Amino acid sequence: MIATSELKARVEKEVGTEICPVIFQRAENYARRKLNFINERAGREYGEGGYGDEYLVLLTADTVREIAFSEYALIQRNLFG
Repeated sequence: MIATSELKARVEKEVGTEICPVIFQRAENYARRKLNFINERAGREYGEGGYGDEYLVLLTADTVREIAFSEYALIQRNLFG
């Protein structure tokens, strides 16, 4: 299983920017739980069938984008709401 530091580096490369540690931690926690849930439901072990490190990077990157968009939307709402 990929370590947090390596995951962060790979996700930052995927999204093309440095990620705030607080946001990354939230995204990592969510993505790891989601991947474990997906694997359990499918009866797979971590990494089996492509549902391991590579997929975790994608899940985490997507979660970072979702969190960033949510924060942006909240800021816009507060400014113009």
